[in-house]
Amino acid sequence: MTNSQRPPRVTAGILSYNRKNDLRRTLRNVLSLAEPSLEVLVVDNGSTDGTLTMLENEFLSAEHSRLRVIPLEQNEGIAARNRLFLETHTDFLLTLDDDSWPASGHDVVKMLTVMERDASIASVCATCIHPESGIAETAGIERFASGGSRETGFEVINIAAGGSLLRMEAVRQTAGYDADLFWGREENDLAFQLVQHGWKIVFYPGAVVYHAFSPTERNVYSRLELITRNTIWILWKYFPLLVAIPAVTLFAVRRALPFIVDYRRCLPVSRGIFKGIRGFVRFRAKRTVFSLRQSWQLRHWFYKMLYE
Repeated sequence: MTNSQRPPRVTAGILSYNRKNDLRRTLRNVLSLAEPSLEVLVVDNGSTDGTLTMLENEFLSAEHSRLRVIPLEQNEGIAARNRLFLETHTDFLLTLDDDSWPASGHDVVKMLTVMERDASIASVCATCIHPESGIAETAGIERFASGGSRETGFEVINIAAGGSLLRMEAVRQTAGYDADLFWGREENDLAFQLVQHGWKIVFYPGAVVYHAFSPTERNVYSRLELITRNTIWILWKYFPLLVAIPAVTLFAVRRALPFIVDYRRCLPVSRGIFKGIRGFVRFRAKRTVFSLRQSWQLRHWFYKMLYE
């Protein structure tokens, strides 16, 4: 049996929303990979730009028999990725955005090799590079690692939904993405759940995923509000108050400092802080709190959070 005839061990899972042209490019790149053999699954998050018509006319044919499309009636936010988890029947899920794709099949194999070398790894995050500029979004993540190396992968709390390989055995032990977050810090939420079950999260710089970072559906200031709000919610949910309260205070101050150079940040950040604090009861009720010792072990994540 040749490699191309073997049943796929990896599903490429793509979440799409109103980026018809970006998704077209992503699918062309993913479907052109010769090795490894991949299942390809697209969850469309209630797009209204003709995405489903494009998929039906250009991709849903016998030529792409391993491509499946799940259309959702409305935008469910990041929780729509839970549909990918439910519909993935392979051992591993390569999670992608509608504007990201592996640089080559060899890069997918590299991520898979790292994963198979250590059965305690739940996620391998690749180097995410903008294909036009060559700028790496993941540059410097290793500075916040708690262990590991370039060869084995750096141990970090970082799952890039647009370029990570997930072990489905590990993911199924979690509750998946929290729908209440909608967008922002949801990858930290999933990573913390995996860590609580004893799994490792690694960044492997030797593998590359291209992320075009489409400008469509990207409002910098609304996203800034969501990230601010959700960071505070995550702190309430996972950390003892002895850690969470000073962390929220420090984070709020850090978020406010750039007001000096960009006054337009003031309103979205202020809203994010207010909503984050107001969500205390709601997210404290969800709490699955780390101990003080575990919180100290996760200090590198705090450093990265404050650096961003």
